[in-house]
Amino acid sequence: MDYDVIIVGSGSAGLPAWMYASRYKLRNVVIGKEPGGALATSHKVENWPGVLSASGKEIMDSFAEHAVNSGSEILQDTVSAIEKTDDGFKVITTNKEITSRFVVLASGNTYRKLWVPGEAEFLGKWVSYCATCDGNFFKNRDIVLVGGWNTALTEALYLSELCSKVYLVHRKDTFRAEDIWVDQAKKKDNIEFVLSEEVDHIQGWFYLEEVVLKSGKVLKADWFFVAIGSDPSIDLVKDMDPQTDDENCLVVDKRQETSVKWLYAAGDVTTNSNKFKQTIMSAAEGCLAADSIHEDMLRG
Repeated sequence: MDYDVIIVGSGSAGLPAWMYASRYKLRNVVIGKEPGGALATSHKVENWPGVLSASGKEIMDSFAEHAVNSGSEILQDTVSAIEKTDDGFKVITTNKEITSRFVVLASGNTYRKLWVPGEAEFLGKWVSYCATCDGNFFKNRDIVLVGGWNTALTEALYLSELCSKVYLVHRKDTFRAEDIWVDQAKKKDNIEFVLSEEVDHIQGWFYLEEVVLKSGKVLKADWFFVAIGSDPSIDLVKDMDPQTDDENCLVVDKRQETSVKWLYAAGDVTTNSNKFKQTIMSAAEGCLAADSIHEDMLRG
């Protein structure tokens, strides 16, 4: 057996799991194509305790440095498959095959995108997929939010407390969100429903200026939020048939273990932390997964 635990994913859940595994003297390695995960792409972060303001990359670089100083090993590679064996797992990457008794899946999720012109170009500065993360940067500004489910309505309500104007764009004439959120949004004077409309492109010069709809209508805005859902990245373990919920998140117990023996999960792929997809929650789940594996190792 090459390792006690292999951690798949080098973001805000994987790096803390990596650090704690090393502190517990477990033979471990974290595998990730680009250390830092999704948070590393954030232009600015102001909700990580103890850090008033920093870029996502700065915060995740400090995570990695802390883990390395704890004695952790990083493998910058892409995992192509994870196979269950009689005594653990075999993890196959682009360049090698390694084995371990335990695996922590910390692969995060993938935000669904609109794939419209300008979306990628403005990502990280004026385009966001998480209002809770970035809304505070645009107090008293005008923003456009796209979506029609609960997440879109609740984020619109949150942003309405911060921003001057919230344009809520939805491609249908009715929402699929719960009525309670729709009714509350209707009561907000600064939330304007823009229904039966789709975004054609977003544009600006040095910064975002306009969101152009397919009808030709133009919305003046300072920020663009996409809230059309996300997909947990669990394809690597699907063949093991782990228990998932109706959103395809891995069901884990209070120790972060999935229904597959010795397979743990942490961060946005799980059902824990009430699915509050924030760095602080992912980090906590990663630490807990490593602690639980240490307990398993002590039991023999």
